[in-house]
Amino acid sequence: MPPAVGISNQGEFFMSITTQIAKNGDWEKLSLFGPINEDAELHLPKLLQALGAKIIVNFKAVESVNSCGVRAWITFMRELEKGRSIIFEECTADIVGQINMIPNFRGKADVQSVYATYTCQHCGNHQQHLFVKGKNLPQTAGDGGGDVACGKCAKPTEMDEIEEEFFAWVES
Repeated sequence: MPPAVGISNQGEFFMSITTQIAKNGDWEKLSLFGPINEDAELHLPKLLQALGAKIIVNFKAVESVNSCGVRAWITFMRELEKGRSIIFEECTADIVGQINMIPNFRGKADVQSVYATYTCQHCGNHQQHLFVKGKNLPQTAGDGGGDVACGKCAKPTEMDEIEEEFFAWVES
């Protein structure tokens, strides 16, 4: 589902977050698309009544998060986590950054998977690598992400972030 696009009163284009809710067994999967920005204050509260007791939040298609979006998200999470179980999956590097800087961004959610960006110093390829809890997600920040081979030339890559800082949230 593509993000909603509109025109501001100054004639500039802007995008707002869109969502999709799908049943996933006993869980409901809330997929987010586009930026989490000032428009989230209007959109997110409407979701509270539509969501059940077990929620998976998928961040794969979140493009960015700004300060107004952080405020809206924290307000949403405070209400969402009342009497509910919440899982975060496919968190982008932007989402991981917010989780590391602002503990209330995550609330009581269990982070199941995150994407990290890796760059090959040999061929310049940039790629996303998914870390999944119980599979390849480090158990401590000091464990690091391990070796990730380039998808183009198979040479070793380097994480674009400092691994200990990127995975700091793991121990909290």
